[in-house]
Amino acid sequence: MLAQLKTTRFDRPLTYRVPDDMALLIGDVVRVPLGPREVFAYVVSEMRSGGEQPDTLKSIARKAQTPRAFDAAGLTLARWMADAYVCSLGEAIAAIVLGGALPRAIDRFVPHAQRPVIENVPGVAERLIRFIWDDQHEGFALESFLRHPETRRIGDRKTVLAQLGILVRSGALTRSRSFNGARVSDLLVRMLSPGATPIAGKKAEALVAFVTERADVRRSEAVLAGYSDSVIRRAIACGALVETQRALHIERSGHSRLPSFIPTHEQRSAIETIGGLLDRRVFGQALVHGITGSGKTFVYLAAIAKVIAEGARAIVLVPEISLTPQTARRFEEAFGERVAVLHSALSDRERFEAWQAAARGEIAVVVGARSAIFAPLADVRLIVIDEAHETSYKQDSVPRYHAVDVARERMRLLGGVVVLGSATPGLEDYARARAGRYPLVRLRERATAMPLPRTHIIDMGREFGAGNRRLFSTPLLAAIDQRLARNEKTVLFVNRRGTSRFLLCRACGHVPECARCAVSLTVHRGEEVLRCHYCDAQAPIPRTCTACASDTLKEFGIGTERVASELARLYPTARVIRMDSDTTTRVGDHARLLDRFVAEGDVLVGTQMVAKGLDFPQVTLVGAIAADLDLHVADFRAAERTFGLIAQVCGRSGRAQAGEAFIQTYSPDHPAIRFAAAHDYDGFAEGELVERRALDWPPYMRLVYVGVIGGDRAAVEATMGRYAALMHGDDRWQVLGPAPYPIARLNNEWRFRLALKSRDIDVLRTALRERVVTAARREKATRLVINVDP
Repeated sequence: MLAQLKTTRFDRPLTYRVPDDMALLIGDVVRVPLGPREVFAYVVSEMRSGGEQPDTLKSIARKAQTPRAFDAAGLTLARWMADAYVCSLGEAIAAIVLGGALPRAIDRFVPHAQRPVIENVPGVAERLIRFIWDDQHEGFALESFLRHPETRRIGDRKTVLAQLGILVRSGALTRSRSFNGARVSDLLVRMLSPGATPIAGKKAEALVAFVTERADVRRSEAVLAGYSDSVIRRAIACGALVETQRALHIERSGHSRLPSFIPTHEQRSAIETIGGLLDRRVFGQALVHGITGSGKTFVYLAAIAKVIAEGARAIVLVPEISLTPQTARRFEEAFGERVAVLHSALSDRERFEAWQAAARGEIAVVVGARSAIFAPLADVRLIVIDEAHETSYKQDSVPRYHAVDVARERMRLLGGVVVLGSATPGLEDYARARAGRYPLVRLRERATAMPLPRTHIIDMGREFGAGNRRLFSTPLLAAIDQRLARNEKTVLFVNRRGTSRFLLCRACGHVPECARCAVSLTVHRGEEVLRCHYCDAQAPIPRTCTACASDTLKEFGIGTERVASELARLYPTARVIRMDSDTTTRVGDHARLLDRFVAEGDVLVGTQMVAKGLDFPQVTLVGAIAADLDLHVADFRAAERTFGLIAQVCGRSGRAQAGEAFIQTYSPDHPAIRFAAAHDYDGFAEGELVERRALDWPPYMRLVYVGVIGGDRAAVEATMGRYAALMHGDDRWQVLGPAPYPIARLNNEWRFRLALKSRDIDVLRTALRERVVTAARREKATRLVINVDP
């Protein structure tokens, strides 16, 4: 039988003899001999009997006591991914296998009760100590700890490991190693219910009230709602809350609890269109192009209810589940315990058990981010992709798959339906729908019957000429004044975090840059640091220029921190809330800030987070502070993304009462700005597609980036040159480059790439495998990066 090693070093399965007393299925995990050692491997073929077998054929050592990693359908999907994204089968399989399905070594750290004194552990960041003893008091697994956003802000992997070593040697941490073998069990969930003991503290009291109001809730739901793990532990320890575990045995049948409002004419039409596709029992897809607030989620719920009523199942993808708690709750409210919501508040065990419950048929609907597309549900007949234009659906590491295309292939194999939903669809999807390849379903009116907000374009060049040097235009300040006077809410969007984009010495022109990345350091006045937004390196803000010792340093550019600070100065009594990746480092922070904004906030300042999952009737004003920040970057999708962000954030205004939006820009005549202000997606798309066709960009050509990355610049450039020479001279594709990446150095590695454009992607992929991938196996100093449909 054939076994695929759990490695990416080569791309071919190996043949092994199966012992007589061993029965194996596709997807089983086995231990096999490889040279002098044993390794884990996946079974990727049925057992074959008969025929002579060479004496040198080695036998499978044993079957791992774990659940199947995938089934035959999963293997078929992995083979398609390996071909589509020019990666190895092992790399493709790694994407469809939940990490908990394989036995692995786990390094665990448990902090002692006594918090160490910083002076006694030189070399350890105070922020790391605070994070461990405040939020990881029960202990933590190393790998999940290193992936945590707060850990990455403290330092890179090497730095944090060194500091953990100091804490272990000092006795403040205890380290242990165990080998975890995944096992099949009931779907166990940790539940919280009210206790009998009162508890002091504002946050703890709010947590107890949250649980009491619902009688009992999943612990992960409380975390996702914004209550920290330390507050939950304290409430349990003192008896204010009681924690129990229970197994869920979920029935496939049952009635759905859809929202009790009458659908609009457009919603009914959309539901009927999708229902007609489902009734055909063959592969189909539809694009639901609905303006912000048009009720797309209700259409999804109705389509899923139809699927469940017929005994089938559905998958729902959202851009980032922790950013859209409202969306997750709507699916849970409609379908109850038949829903598994996969998000970052779940423990590894809870996630694995939900995955296995899906495989056993106990789950009817899986809701999650990109990787939920691989959920092992049988009889999936519907995959819904909400906000299908979002770039987060594209994986940025091997295999570099796009969840939308994987969804299409999965439904093509199973004869199901894919529904793409967006207020600002990706131009590729829109062009296909306009060409008649699948239905284009329009939702042009808001479900509340409210009009889209009245939008104003503010030319900041004219404001500057009139003597206004502030961040805010005069009309926007007047509009904020009105909202504060009327107790209405405002959302301000700026797609940069920090105080300012960079620090400049006006005497010598020096700009502090990251020592490991080819970018300037961003100013964060709240923490008094300069920070790299790519590797998270930090340095104190200098008082004088480090190049010429001059004190003529000036900050340029704007970010959320500066906007919030300026608002606080202009409106001392206003309650300003900032939401960006600096203020949402822990699970639940997003929901906590939004709840605070609803309860007491006047102005919400945020990055593109504020364009996702916000549906608050009190918001009547939106301001895009610097709408053209990303308009002129070196990316053929820059205009499309700018249009989408502006249109999405403006759509947060006026959901329940008349609203306004102000777009501040230095490019008031740019089509992305003008059409976004007019809420005219069709007008923008028509002009942008004409330009794409003239320049041979997607959707009229397929695009592949071939990159080379390594620590030695000369080696990277030389290798890139050899790959480019291999691809030049063939008129079946165009070759652009090679050239440096937009950021040429990242984390001390140099990066060069070339772009390949072709109308026949299969021919291009075959050539890449035969020419470039084969050559790359001989390279030691660099690594190859192939990105299909970036």
